[in-house]
Amino acid sequence: MPKKKVRMGIAGVGAMGQGHVQVFMANPDSEVVAICDQSKEWGEHCKNQWGIKYAFTDWHDLAACDEVDAVAVCFPTIFHDPVTIAALDAGKHVLCEKPMAMSTKKAQAMADSANRNGKILMISYNQRFGADIQFLKKHIDDGNMGEVYFVRTAWRRAMGVFPADKVQRATGEQYSRNWFNEKKMGGGAALDLGSHVVDLAMYLMGFPKIKQIVGMAYTKFLPEFLAGKGVGDDADDHSVGFAKFENGASMQIEASYGSYVEHEKIIQAIYGDKGGACRESGQPIKLFVKSEGEYKTIIPTIDMPSTRPMDHFIECILENKTPIVTPEQGVAVTQILEGIYKSSVRK
Repeated sequence: MPKKKVRMGIAGVGAMGQGHVQVFMANPDSEVVAICDQSKEWGEHCKNQWGIKYAFTDWHDLAACDEVDAVAVCFPTIFHDPVTIAALDAGKHVLCEKPMAMSTKKAQAMADSANRNGKILMISYNQRFGADIQFLKKHIDDGNMGEVYFVRTAWRRAMGVFPADKVQRATGEQYSRNWFNEKKMGGGAALDLGSHVVDLAMYLMGFPKIKQIVGMAYTKFLPEFLAGKGVGDDADDHSVGFAKFENGASMQIEASYGSYVEHEKIIQAIYGDKGGACRESGQPIKLFVKSEGEYKTIIPTIDMPSTRPMDHFIECILENKTPIVTPEQGVAVTQILEGIYKSSVRK
């Protein structure tokens, strides 16, 4: 007897939502039966293009749809918690785009709803699923680096690539993506890029309990970049932070949409008392070891599979597995990001 497919509903079919649709449609164990977008014209265009049964303009209708088993939440961050909780309360599993929520309180409410309803809630931290991160995680967990006491984690971009305020769709319609630049919508470099790199660092460290967070969130370039466009420009474009953990470990954090640096870089530098490692965009993984009395740099051969969060989500639903990214971990990442913002407020 063929396995029953997971019937997906996609809340938001902007750039990220379209990516979700393509992956879920390509997965033999899932099908997309409904989408939701505030633009009726765009929703109907996507519905016809992809052969989808339903196109809603109100996310409440998507959450309530009896023909949907699970929802992928791809709306701006401000909508993550109400849409996720509504879908969970309606008996759906949820894959929510990062960052989890605008605040720790809202993220915790999402986690509580998943536990209360006995449904899977997974946060879509896609970088966790790469072969390089999975290799590093196993390398650390196998004890090769000893005690990991410090991680430096960053995603910084060079000047000239700030988030655009508008994007043109295939229909010719222009829609606003300026929420990335607006604090009230959950935009900003820390919540956007920073959420990825904080999650990676916490994952590699084993999610130690948070003790203290300090940081600064800067808005240096967005007002000039968006001048005269009549849109919000108050989100952070460069944020830095430092987290201390109860086990004595610590983490340095940096995220920027644009600053005076040579080029874009994503980096995780991991420091252990028996070895170290570095993951840097465009470079192979490097391991730093002591062997036979000598300090060496090793570039390992990585023979591990990569996957995508959408495929892992479907697997977890069908096999009743706990996702690699749990709601509790999403709450911890949100707590660090919120701590940076709170610390940076001038009193």
